[in-house]
Amino acid sequence: MKKTILIVDDDVELNQEIAEILKDEGYDVTPAYDGIEGLKLINENIYDIILLDFKMPGSMDGIGVIKTIKEKKVKSAVFLISGKPHIEKLLEAENLESSVVKVFCKPFNAEELLKEIKKVK
Repeated sequence: MKKTILIVDDDVELNQEIAEILKDEGYDVTPAYDGIEGLKLINENIYDIILLDFKMPGSMDGIGVIKTIKEKKVKSAVFLISGKPHIEKLLEAENLESSVVKVFCKPFNAEELLKEIKKVK
């Protein structure tokens, strides 16, 4: 059974680019373009993996989504995508480091992303 992946990123071009790479590898991919839409989809579906942008406009950024995922005990593997260096320190400060499998800094290597996704059981 192929893995289901939710991509939550307000950068439409990047979201579509990642989706295309993952679909070419045989993954079932769903896009969301902000945190609110992402949480709605998480509440309605089960995803093996969630690729989540850290900085998104609106009332729900990446940290807010991770906090909600943690509160609801969602079992998906969460990968955070960020243009900010040292995001791990912010995750530690918010007590969320155990909720994120890996942080990818923009720009990131697609091969590295695929390698990490393949590790998820």
